[in-house]
Amino acid sequence: MVRVLITGSTDGFGLETARQLVQRNHTVYLHARNQERANDAKEKCPGAAGVLIADLTSVAETRKLAEEANAIGAFDVVIQNAGLMYGPFRTTPDSGVPAMVFINVLAPYILTCLLQRPKRLIFAASILHHQATNTKVKDPFWFERGEENFVDFEAYCDAKFHVMLLANAVARRFTGTSVTSVHPGWVATKLTLPDAPDKLEDGVDTYVMLTEGDYDEGLTGVYFEAKKRGEPLAATTDENLQEAVVKACEDVTGLKLHA
Repeated sequence: MVRVLITGSTDGFGLETARQLVQRNHTVYLHARNQERANDAKEKCPGAAGVLIADLTSVAETRKLAEEANAIGAFDVVIQNAGLMYGPFRTTPDSGVPAMVFINVLAPYILTCLLQRPKRLIFAASILHHQATNTKVKDPFWFERGEENFVDFEAYCDAKFHVMLLANAVARRFTGTSVTSVHPGWVATKLTLPDAPDKLEDGVDTYVMLTEGDYDEGLTGVYFEAKKRGEPLAATTDENLQEAVVKACEDVTGLKLHA
């Protein structure tokens, strides 16, 4: 049995994965943005060991989540599932980064830097990273381009490409941890449209498989889609691009990603 932390677990893939893992007798900690959503999550997943509360569009709140998780003890598995796809530019108060980009890239970076290292670390990616346009990692946090050039779908595709670069940079540093990126699916959740074609259970099954280590754990820096290896954009293996993302995250947060 494993102890697992799942960010963004009040609905969608995160909540259903939590339910499945609880049913399989694992120790599951949920994460919610605020107390109201935490209460709702506890009702929907009553077997969870606890719910941690933090707004993952804030540097301070994300650091607090890491501190509270570390106080519980080391986690065997961390699923960085929280994400945001559509919405306005909306810069975050303590970083100036658009909320969508923060939650998809900077929050996983902060948690990865500060959490005790798990045996398995899972990043929520997306097949839409193939549609990224900012593949040279120029101005990843929109400081130069600004609100007038911001397009949410484009920003989302870029952010998922950048978080895959981050995951691969982590994989090179974290010996002893299996680091994976996952496209859980294009399903009808709050991130997508009602007619999304994939099945929720396929993404949940993939998260469960990776959580339980039901794969070659010697693999690290790899990408999964629906319980099988996927084909990532070739540029995700570029170490210079990986380090450009790490440097950009370090510059904003002041945190270093150590080997």
